[in-house]
Amino acid sequence: MTQILSYEDSAHGVRGWLAYDSTSGSLAAGGCRMQPGLNPDELSALASAMTLKQQVLGLNVTGAKCGIDYDPRAPGAQQALDGFLSFLHDELHHRFSMGSDMGTRWDNLQQLAAARGIPSIKYAVKKAQHLTDEEFFTRMARLDDRVGMLTLSQRRAGHVLAHAAIGGARAAGAAGPVRVALQGFGTLGRAAAHAFLDDGVRVVAIADEHGCVADARGLDLARMLHSRPGTPVPQLAPEHVQPTRESLLAVPADVLVLAAGADAVDAESAAGLPCPAVAVGANYGLSETTEQALHLRGVLVVPDFIGGIGGSASMELLFGPDRPPTAEQVLAGSARLARRLVDDLFTTARQHADTPRQAALRLAARAKIDADAPAYGHCPYLTTSGARA
Repeated sequence: MTQILSYEDSAHGVRGWLAYDSTSGSLAAGGCRMQPGLNPDELSALASAMTLKQQVLGLNVTGAKCGIDYDPRAPGAQQALDGFLSFLHDELHHRFSMGSDMGTRWDNLQQLAAARGIPSIKYAVKKAQHLTDEEFFTRMARLDDRVGMLTLSQRRAGHVLAHAAIGGARAAGAAGPVRVALQGFGTLGRAAAHAFLDDGVRVVAIADEHGCVADARGLDLARMLHSRPGTPVPQLAPEHVQPTRESLLAVPADVLVLAAGADAVDAESAAGLPCPAVAVGANYGLSETTEQALHLRGVLVVPDFIGGIGGSASMELLFGPDRPPTAEQVLAGSARLARRLVDDLFTTARQHADTPRQAALRLAARAKIDADAPAYGHCPYLTTSGARA
């Protein structure tokens, strides 16, 4: 049963909401977004998608989403967000584990929360896991540890997307070095690219809103990742610029990775997509119609609530073990988790003659919420066998 908590600051024209997908369970997790035109129906749908991410992983956590109807570029954005966090004070202490989302940043949310007497935007995890303050903050501190050029917090979502994509490519029959076409080179796309670089994956094309670059031999990913974040992709490899950003969808690869924006592939492009697998990391990166069209063509699709599961997976790896893990252990564990989950996804799809989305929903339906049990420490993909009971 969905629960909506409403917020209004009439003096500054700010409206906001916190949507809980369910009233059961001791912990609900989801991001905070700041977006003009945001409404409670949209947040409720996003909270439902968050529940699916938790359930697929077998976590004792439900979904939530919050945000304000406000332009993050407007002069009063910080004041508007500060007031909203004050409204969320009690929820963040006891029930709601919050992350960043569209229009917000993790570090900024943490700073605003601290100024309002909220020790962490994920402080509710302390209560749900029965931890002391010291135990909670020791584990949370791992998110700030650097692994390569990025912190664990910056890498975690893209790392899981990358390994889900590799798993999808292998399931589709890829042998040898996997070839990737990557849509999006922002926070998520660059984090995925770091994982691809570490794993020896050949990224043959990258596109962003400014254009596309491609090289069948593989782009110089290390050089591109040393660039300043936000640099237009065509400037990172000018010798490999393609006619348009849509050129990405014509580049042969083992897997197309969607890491930016909704509805990234239209029906016409889907009909001729030269990739046997697609991994979706962005929310609603593919419409269900396009997903179905790809399925009918025999293209394996890793749905968004599988490819976008990295934040939830990292929390399981941070808080599930008896002892605090290192940042490297979290990344290694999340890679194993992603591969095992994708294997289970496509095995289930074959067994039941399902689409991958239907199979993912089938996996999610097996989860049971126990309000008396800890939130984390239950993921079946982190057991010795890695298989579901």
